[in-house]
Amino acid sequence: MPELIELAQHGNGRSKGVLVSAEERVRFEIRRTTTSTNKTSQARPMVLLVPILAGGRELMSLVAQRLADHDFDVVFCERAGRALSPPQRGPELNELFRRNVLHQRLLLKWLRHSEQPPPSLHVLGISMGGIISTVLAAIDNDLRSAAICLAGADLANLMLVSSEGRVQNWLSWRQETDGIGFDSLRWELNQTLSHEPALYAASVPTEKVLFVSAALDTVVPRRNQSLLWEGLGRPERLDLPFGHYTAAVVLDRVIGA
Repeated sequence: MPELIELAQHGNGRSKGVLVSAEERVRFEIRRTTTSTNKTSQARPMVLLVPILAGGRELMSLVAQRLADHDFDVVFCERAGRALSPPQRGPELNELFRRNVLHQRLLLKWLRHSEQPPPSLHVLGISMGGIISTVLAAIDNDLRSAAICLAGADLANLMLVSSEGRVQNWLSWRQETDGIGFDSLRWELNQTLSHEPALYAASVPTEKVLFVSAALDTVVPRRNQSLLWEGLGRPERLDLPFGHYTAAVVLDRVIGA
């Protein structure tokens, strides 16, 4: 059981805390829907937000506010570390992915045993957060539902074709530093990335999932999105006529769904 070592109230239903478990330290934030008297109301269903590759605190705050408008409480934790940064290679990326999943699980476990446990827990992940959420939903049977947004499967190939700047910079660094080509990189990633979402998708109950895709996405290409959707058993799908980042203009539509 993770130990809570810090929990500070920041007003308007916001609190920030720190959990520890073995060598892991999980920093998290909770946003509870408040009443007009500025006191938190009764516990509401809670959504765990899992962010994009770069963290996306502003995006998380925006999503959290939209969810609050629909009477959900929200929780999210900081990333376990920065991804796709030298000297990370396949094994280090896999370990970081594992730790990110672990941090979400520790937070969920603490929430369920806290003084004010949510009546139900859900997960909403965007981009890399959607990939992590797929794995999380597969191993946590008590999550009531999962919204998997702008995510895909076949990570080894996805990373070689993604237009995401951080991914491209990492590929260039590997080529320049290690003199490694795309074929060798694909082999390395296939061998080391054990948390491939395609391997977990079949364990997620299809009826629990809302899948959000973007038709013009080049960060997570259409092929990779469809592979994950198929692996999840073709769940309910909201297909947006936008790209990876321009899909933000219809955020309200996504949250409404």
